[in-house]
Amino acid sequence: MLIAHSPDKLRPELDKLRYQHGKRAVISLVTTRGDLHDGHGAVINAAATISDHVVVANMPNHLREDGKIVSMSEFQDISFSDKHQAEVVYAPPEDYLFPNGHQNTTLLSIPGPLTELEYDPVALTTHMKIINAVQPDIMVWGERNFIEYAQIRHLLNELDVQTQMHCIPTVRHANGVAVSGNDELIHGDAVRALPTVYETLKSTVQTIRSGARDFASIENSAHLTLMGAGFEINYFSILDEKTLHPAQEETTTFRVVCRTTISDIPIIDCVGLNL
Repeated sequence: MLIAHSPDKLRPELDKLRYQHGKRAVISLVTTRGDLHDGHGAVINAAATISDHVVVANMPNHLREDGKIVSMSEFQDISFSDKHQAEVVYAPPEDYLFPNGHQNTTLLSIPGPLTELEYDPVALTTHMKIINAVQPDIMVWGERNFIEYAQIRHLLNELDVQTQMHCIPTVRHANGVAVSGNDELIHGDAVRALPTVYETLKSTVQTIRSGARDFASIENSAHLTLMGAGFEINYFSILDEKTLHPAQEETTTFRVVCRTTISDIPIIDCVGLNL
């Protein structure tokens, strides 16, 4: 396995992989924040099935979903990536990506509804720097992080970057809870409450499927259900999947997204519906 910390080392080795058999190989990219788990494994495996070579990139010193800095074991993440058929790990350090710090760096921004629920310009800029270094043919995501996926998809389209985006279903535990790096941080009553998130998402989708279109009322009902189970609500929104605008009467492709908190741990999940 190749381990690279800068484009200067990464690009020549990727060029060898691209052209080693006399024809252009397909390179895929999976970005992570370290602390890899089975959800990442499924994304890496999916990337391996649709490309010739997989690059796993670890975004450095990024905030975890629980607000704490990742204490990333590079050895464990490399071993995990290797086990799941990745051939390259790209782990650029923070001071390489942002030598002048975040405050003195031009950060990418995007307009409108794409940023109303979630917006991290440092993460968006880091993603684009990694994409520029790897120059992948395909980028593979898990749909639990659909909003970030949609933001990157928008940037690639706007900047005419010829990287295809591919999104795979969320990996879930037997009780429906989305696999997350925060799993080991949740205990007691909070663990027992977690299935309520996915159950509420599924119930919302079923309500829409049945023909209901009072989206504000549907969202309010979901809020009440989740708060009754002990969650604080950051957002629970029914969106048009193509635009991320709030869903309208004429919407046919829905994405129901939520971010909640329980025991100070954020829980992110979503489900889609095509009519």
